[in-house]
Amino acid sequence: MHDFKVPTVQVATELHCLDGGVLKGYVYMAALSAVQAGPMLPTEWINSPPLFFPFRRDNGETLLVNKHQVLAMSVEVPAPDADTWQAPTPVRHTVVEAGGKRFGGAVAIDMPENQRRLVDYLNRPEAFLCLASGGNQVLVRKELISRVFEIEET
Repeated sequence: MHDFKVPTVQVATELHCLDGGVLKGYVYMAALSAVQAGPMLPTEWINSPPLFFPFRRDNGETLLVNKHQVLAMSVEVPAPDADTWQAPTPVRHTVVEAGGKRFGGAVAIDMPENQRRLVDYLNRPEAFLCLASGGNQVLVRKELISRVFEIEET
């Protein structure tokens, strides 16, 4: 029966739920991504089809969480490998208001030259917007965002 087990990676996270609750614990992402080399990225995982996912709280309790009830999810991401080359991507520094909370961070606009406005990126079909803030990614449910402010760099 173990032949059908999918290898996963445990990722520490903080969930902000629609009911105002904040849960600290762990989610489990596939150890191999379907779209890139290495483990599944948080943005790939949160925007994937399964509606419910297992969440293990810090106290060891496991519960199933509905993605539609997640306002935002914060995960720590490892620093990119120094040997990995990445093409420069335009970045927009933003503050997002959603569900009565504010989340800030940088949005990497990895889109064609003629679609690099923040509004173009927000109108993509993915359910969650990724904000990079320090060593964390904050994934905010787009349908719950009321306002987005672009911050000019000084």
